[in-house]
Amino acid sequence: MLEIIRGVKNEAPFKYFEEISKIPRASGNEAEIANYLVEFAKNLGLSYYKDDANNVLIVKNASAGRENDEPIMLQAHTDMVAEKNVATVHDFKTDPIKLIQEGNILRADGTTLGADDGFGVAIIMAMLAEKEISTPKVECLFTSSEEIGLVGASKFDYSKIESRRMINLDSAEEDTVIIGCCGGIRTELTLPVTFENGNFKGYKLTIGGLCGGHSGEDIDKGRLNAHILMGKLLSAVNEDSAIRLSYISGGDKDNAIPRECEAIFACDRIDIDLEAYACSFLRATEDGGLFVKVDTASFDKALSYEDTEKVLKVLGLRNAVMYYRTVAPILPETSRNLARIRTNENEIAIGFSSRSYLEERLNESTNELDKLAKEIGSSTYHHEKYPGWASDKESKLVVDYQNAFYKVAGKRPEATLIHAGLECGLISGALEGLVAISVGCNVHDLHTPKETMELDSMDRVYEAVIEVLK
Repeated sequence: MLEIIRGVKNEAPFKYFEEISKIPRASGNEAEIANYLVEFAKNLGLSYYKDDANNVLIVKNASAGRENDEPIMLQAHTDMVAEKNVATVHDFKTDPIKLIQEGNILRADGTTLGADDGFGVAIIMAMLAEKEISTPKVECLFTSSEEIGLVGASKFDYSKIESRRMINLDSAEEDTVIIGCCGGIRTELTLPVTFENGNFKGYKLTIGGLCGGHSGEDIDKGRLNAHILMGKLLSAVNEDSAIRLSYISGGDKDNAIPRECEAIFACDRIDIDLEAYACSFLRATEDGGLFVKVDTASFDKALSYEDTEKVLKVLGLRNAVMYYRTVAPILPETSRNLARIRTNENEIAIGFSSRSYLEERLNESTNELDKLAKEIGSSTYHHEKYPGWASDKESKLVVDYQNAFYKVAGKRPEATLIHAGLECGLISGALEGLVAISVGCNVHDLHTPKETMELDSMDRVYEAVIEVLK
């Protein structure tokens, strides 16, 4: 029985979505959801395998008469991006997601919804529990820690997989069949700094109310990055009256455009209307909630002018879309997201995420970071690199899904690329000859507390997946 969601055509996938929404599953905290999936498999009498990385494989054997059909894999990731509004009281380690239905829209109460990739997990579970449909052998892989660098998928033993065709359920538009994605890499830039003690007077500058979003799929929508905007404001103040930073912090997830940033700095005067200046950078109506707050502050330590200038140089780096593709589909080709800033005892730690379809462009981004690091006496650490992926838009699997969705919804989704990382690339590299697609229902404002999902869209995608299997 559904507890919250009402008015849907197929109750099963939504029942499982409600159930997994009760389980805390922020990236790195997937043990409970993995154990839940194991118990789910046991209760259905299905074979399963769970590894030390909390990946779970559940296998549904072929229906009678279909033992010789080619097997297929369904795949989704169990973790979610854990973002919340400043005023929201929520512990992602212990608290369930509070679901709210508003007509056809499902959202959460002040947090990310977890439709990325909860809808995929729920659809696969509903298919596994379905006893009336005829299917080939279906291998269902639930991977962990996708949102922090495809960690679980990189650790799975793919010798356990027989399938050479795969439907990844981790896209966010029902009108598309994803046949390719970009690769990516994350970078930690660590700037050693020295704090000087004293009696300092200055200001606390707070930026908030920005839209944020997915650092791949939303990177070309003109949404402001709170760190880049903070850099522009601080640089403007610095031109008027030299500043000394005491503290700067913002952002949390590498794959989310940061919505908030806070800085404390020493300065004799501010002759700039910072709120009006910040608003002059608005390029998208989605950032209309922007606010800039300036408070006076007193503090007992601050960086030197030289170290402050180094931080401002980092905040002035190229950000968002760096290059666009020159052939259809015209999408961002290469992008970079300045995602996180933290002030520690003797260092400023800054996190970046770079994405591109081209290896040389990824290298260009990391080389630029390395060059700046050398100039300012900092260090870089590049990690969690993952490959891009491309498939044939005329493959039988693409056509089968397009036909299935047309039968369900009366429209044919377009085969296209996405400027984001998907596990398809990594899994394709591990399974020679794999043909993969990625599909999904309409999910909006991923990786932000504004995340929503269209319920009827999830209904349609569930039916299309079932149709492909049938």
